[in-house]
Amino acid sequence: MRRGNIVLVGFMGAGKTVCGRLLARRLGRCFVETDDMIVAGEGRSIPEIFRREGEERFRELEGDALELLRLKSGDVIATGGGFPCREGRMDALRAVGTVVWLRGDLSELHARATRSGDRPMLAGRSSSEIEELYRRREAYYRQAHVTVDTSGLGPDEVVARVMAALREHDAARV
Repeated sequence: MRRGNIVLVGFMGAGKTVCGRLLARRLGRCFVETDDMIVAGEGRSIPEIFRREGEERFRELEGDALELLRLKSGDVIATGGGFPCREGRMDALRAVGTVVWLRGDLSELHARATRSGDRPMLAGRSSSEIEELYRRREAYYRQAHVTVDTSGLGPDEVVARVMAALREHDAARV
């Protein structure tokens, strides 16, 4: 497999963290999560950053994390759901490594994201607003090198599909 990084993108609840950890373990690589990088750098939680300074400041911090990702080599990287959804960010992520979009059914993603805790981007939004957010972000996610549909799959199955898709992608590049 490619010596570069593997970058996971997708909407909230897509399984980027769970599958990223599992993928890293299976490949014997380090796992990096951009949200963890931001929390460590700021010394406070993402919901707290959103509450105190707003989404725009958080997106600036993601930009700082993106600069640090350029230094990574051979890692599995999970991004936040909105991380790639700014002008030029998908190009930058594609330069960092092979970008994999974990695509799923929106109702399934929403249910998972709601179960997994405090999500500032879900707070106070109607289902139609969340659907609109997903549609806007999809245009960015589609720029990934590889797409893996996660609908109805557990983490082990997703990781198996990601590994197969990466092998196929790398073989096509030779």
